Amino acid sequence: MANSIYNIPVHNKNKAYSKNDIVMVKETPLVSTGVPTNLKYYYALIDVPSGEDTLVTNSAYWGGYENINNTQSYPLFLWTPSYNVAVQHAPRVKSVIFGNGYQQRSPDGLYSGLIKIDLTFDKRDEKESRAILHFLKTQKGVTGFVVKKLPQIYADGPDNSYKKRFVCQNFNSTYVFHNNYSVKASFIQTNN
Repeated sequence: MANSIYNIPVHNKNKAYSKNDIVMVKETPLVSTGVPTNLKYYYALIDVPSGEDTLVTNSAYWGGYENINNTQSYPLFLWTPSYNVAVQHAPRVKSVIFGNGYQQRSPDGLYSGLIKIDLTFDKRDEKESRAILHFLKTQKGVTGFVVKKLPQIYADGPDNSYKKRFVCQNFNSTYVFHNNYSVKASFIQTNN
């Protein structure tokens, strides 16, 4: 059970962590009732030594959240996919057909050209696969998140002022052999 995606320890600044370790931080309200109102999960980007300067707020060691325009914090998907990325474009279009074969088309809504990306994470060790699956599981298919390493042609603009957000309602993993996993996920772009 120690390596389960459901058994996540609370962050301890006096403990060293290795890359892809997952820790939990319990956020409590200002008027403390002793009951946490929110749980946040952070993922070790590199090996993390113990000490005060390695708290989860230090982005050199920990990832998992992205502040956008210093106003809102979104979960951040950190892992780089394998090269086999499939992107589907299916813009929503309203169409009216008139007599003599005339047809008028217009975009269906303000966000009519959202994309779907099918990603594969091949040949990943158990710790990295566990971290990827944990992240996707905690979003529950409803929480929008930002993807750090989108394929270059779909990456956010040069100033990164607008971040594409996605939801993942479909993912699976395959145990290939000892310490070798494959994770597949479908990310659907959302406007909220």
